[in-house]
Amino acid sequence: MVETGNRDQVLHYGNKDEPSDMDPHINTANSTSKILMALFEGLVTMSNDGRTVLPGVAERWEISPDGLTYTFHLRAGATWSNGAPITARDFVDSFLRLIDPQLGCEQAGYAFPVHGARDFLEGRSKDPATVAYRAPDPRTVVIVLDHPAPYFLGLLTTYSFDPVYMPSLNANGGRHQRGGPWTLPGVLVSNGPFVLSEWKPNAYVSVKRNPNYWGASRVRLAEVRFYPTDNESAEERAFRAGQLHVTTSLPKTKIEAYDAEHASEFHVIEALRTNYLTFNVHKAPFTDARVRRAFALAIDREQLVHAALGKLGAPAHSFVRPGTAGYTPPEVFSFAPDEARRLMSEAGYPGGAGFPTVEFTLNGNTGVTVSVAEVIQQMWTHNLGVEVTLRPLEFKVYLSTEREKQFEVVMEGWSSGIVDPRDLMELAVSNDPNNDAGASLPDFDAAFAAADATADPKRRAADFDLMERINAREVVYAPLYYSNTGFLVHPSVRGWRDNAIDTIDWRELYLAP
Repeated sequence: MVETGNRDQVLHYGNKDEPSDMDPHINTANSTSKILMALFEGLVTMSNDGRTVLPGVAERWEISPDGLTYTFHLRAGATWSNGAPITARDFVDSFLRLIDPQLGCEQAGYAFPVHGARDFLEGRSKDPATVAYRAPDPRTVVIVLDHPAPYFLGLLTTYSFDPVYMPSLNANGGRHQRGGPWTLPGVLVSNGPFVLSEWKPNAYVSVKRNPNYWGASRVRLAEVRFYPTDNESAEERAFRAGQLHVTTSLPKTKIEAYDAEHASEFHVIEALRTNYLTFNVHKAPFTDARVRRAFALAIDREQLVHAALGKLGAPAHSFVRPGTAGYTPPEVFSFAPDEARRLMSEAGYPGGAGFPTVEFTLNGNTGVTVSVAEVIQQMWTHNLGVEVTLRPLEFKVYLSTEREKQFEVVMEGWSSGIVDPRDLMELAVSNDPNNDAGASLPDFDAAFAAADATADPKRRAADFDLMERINAREVVYAPLYYSNTGFLVHPSVRGWRDNAIDTIDWRELYLAP
């Protein structure tokens, strides 16, 4: 397929998990985001370097001197895939849908810097006009913030701020329906460089060049096929057999061989992705912070990485990966089994006596995740004397289990959409839709709000330090490791650039023999 794909400009992409939906406002899966990047386009987009904000539907924009008002000017020729013009009202309605409490978008927190957005999401205001999204004319979008936010343009490049075609939603279940039929092939109206052509569950998703895209002349790929590849070894074999241009991962056992013998194909990047444990603070025995902290201290992160990950991970002693936007967090999570056992005794479980069997939930679609969970299971049993059962789930079930908080402790991972510590820290903010732990920490919320309200790097760093220490005290999230993503790219893929936030601008890619 690679050979014919090179000839026909059809790129074959290994994409880990089977998508649960193509709705950009409710997606939380990094794998599905690759498809959404091809189907939709926001006011601005992110380059393949992961740092440069590029014009999208907005051809230009201005930011007021006080950093509060963003004015975007839409392209005259921008249309939906059905040929209908894209208007400023389309963006305003889509942005309001993101924070509509009836839909419950997990990424709604991205809109919190916008004046009135949080009050609307949390029900203190029922009037959408109180949210500072404006469309003064069909080609102008104005957004007003509560405070300067140097990261805001980056937020706008994420799929959460993609526009959706409201007439299609209204005709297919309504804008408040999750998983509506408007996202299916033949129905989905999008505005990106590609359109949804086919979706064969557990086989592939095909997107083809959108002739109505404003920049269609610069899109060189004719088609991209995304394949669910939850088995790293099978994915690597498919690459060797000439069936894939790009893989999502690479088995740990193959790293050294590819590094030594196929350097032109082997890529490894230090991703802005933290993998961590989430404790359900409303389910005993994890209602007790001493228990949560004991479970975090009973993990030897260096040994975990050595045993299960090798070069594909780095031990995480803080929630935010060091170096994120120049920030160096304090190392607040260590391996301290004696202290862990003391805390368990203090909580009433000496040597693990009387502690109920722990159900450890994880995404069962990835071999690496299962390997990591098995090592942690052994460490908890050895260091705390507790019994642990693994609960690997199919990906769609795993996502719904997180959202509905039907777990005791779950292994999760967060790939940052922007290069800023805020993206990860937001997960612990009270009432944030992505706060899977269900925690409410007033001092954490205050530190987050302080960091959000200033553009001063030193003040923000101090606030982030405080958030790290509060999380280490309460342990609603226990960081495990940072991902070093190892994957394969065929030499025929041109325009590819590795980046820490794993973004792809499909307009930049093409195939050459």
